[in-house]
Amino acid sequence: MKNVVTMVGSSIFENYKKSKDDEIYNDLKDKSFLDIEDYEEDCRDLKASVIKWAKDKPNASAEIKSLLKIKDEVKENLSIHLITTDTILSPLAAEIIKEWFEGKEGFEVHFEKEYGKDIIKGLQVRNSKEFEEQGLMNLFERIEEIIDRPENTIFNITGGYKAVVPFLTFYAQLYKNKIPTYYIFEIEDELIKLPQLPISLDFDLIEDNFFAFEVIHPKTLKEDLPTKEEFLLCLYNEKQKAEEAFKRLQDERIITVIDSKVKLTVYGRLIFNFFKQKTSIQQLKGTLVELKVFEYIFNKYGNNSKVKIYHSKPFGKKAKPVGEVDVLVVDKINKEIRVVEVKSGGSKKSFEDIKNKTIQKLLPEVKKWAEKKYLDFKIYLDIYLYRSAEILEKFSKYKNNCEEINNIAKEIRWYWLKIDENIYQPQAKIEEKKYIFEWR
Repeated sequence: MKNVVTMVGSSIFENYKKSKDDEIYNDLKDKSFLDIEDYEEDCRDLKASVIKWAKDKPNASAEIKSLLKIKDEVKENLSIHLITTDTILSPLAAEIIKEWFEGKEGFEVHFEKEYGKDIIKGLQVRNSKEFEEQGLMNLFERIEEIIDRPENTIFNITGGYKAVVPFLTFYAQLYKNKIPTYYIFEIEDELIKLPQLPISLDFDLIEDNFFAFEVIHPKTLKEDLPTKEEFLLCLYNEKQKAEEAFKRLQDERIITVIDSKVKLTVYGRLIFNFFKQKTSIQQLKGTLVELKVFEYIFNKYGNNSKVKIYHSKPFGKKAKPVGEVDVLVVDKINKEIRVVEVKSGGSKKSFEDIKNKTIQKLLPEVKKWAEKKYLDFKIYLDIYLYRSAEILEKFSKYKNNCEEINNIAKEIRWYWLKIDENIYQPQAKIEEKKYIFEWR
């Protein structure tokens, strides 16, 4: 069964009005859903009339017509999720469409008539600012709740506001052919499947500057948004590099400046949210860098029988492990144990993980383990932060926070691991003078 996310407009009323002159429709047109209590009787009367008129009419509305066509196209049963605008007529149309499909084989229709659920708060065209800042984001949050698997989802953009179409289309493109998007013209019978656009998103740009995106994330209050000068400090230490990155983000319509404050555009919000939820590629890159660091450390010590090197060594109880050390070095020559952690150098979260997980949870377990086998060995913590550009100076305070709470490691050493595209190649090796720089 395919999940079909279907936007609902008012075409069923417009078609009805062509054959029945009904003044109620004119009274309700463009009214906000918040005014529903003032028009309850009119809604009941209009709904009853339209249901009676629409019975057994497959062309009664654009939504009904397109859903019938989509079922024929995909040759599967459909689980339809109706989503409406912040108006009176759109939810009323959804109720009529839901009732129209009742008892029809192969169709399962869902519509939660609740403001803030399938009635999308702020999705209206009276106020463009509210539409962009609330309506669209509420729409995509609701879609995220509905979608279980992208590959099992279809977007039906035939109904609803046409202003929503480019954003829904872009959203579907993020999933790279996993979410097909269908459209049917009211006066035509042909169902159109929108092609995949040649969109290429550089998620490395977001990962490298994740801290900057965290500062302007979608839920940041307007008064907390940074000025351009403040935002530049979150991108790169060098002013020119920061300016170039800022211009690129503006040119790609990811950020904008309004009232001297930097904020994400709608496209920027979609990309940022998508990146946070779908980080499998970034996690893979992190694992590859971790393996490169393991290879570098192994080669650094050489094939020495008095040095043991572990990769992803777990600590804690088997039933409830505390976590894994990325690379662990037990050096019997110098009587030291080196705990090596590899983290992204572009995110504040990396420092939170180092503080809360590595220092407060892992190091105590490493100490317990060492006391049983290597009692007189000293413990060191080496942190490798990978990023294409230098580690931000703004991160120094997070580094200091980590060092202040450390009471186990004799010393914490911080390294900037400079990465480029070649680092992910199998044959690429980390060269100390080329890629590794101590961060003080």
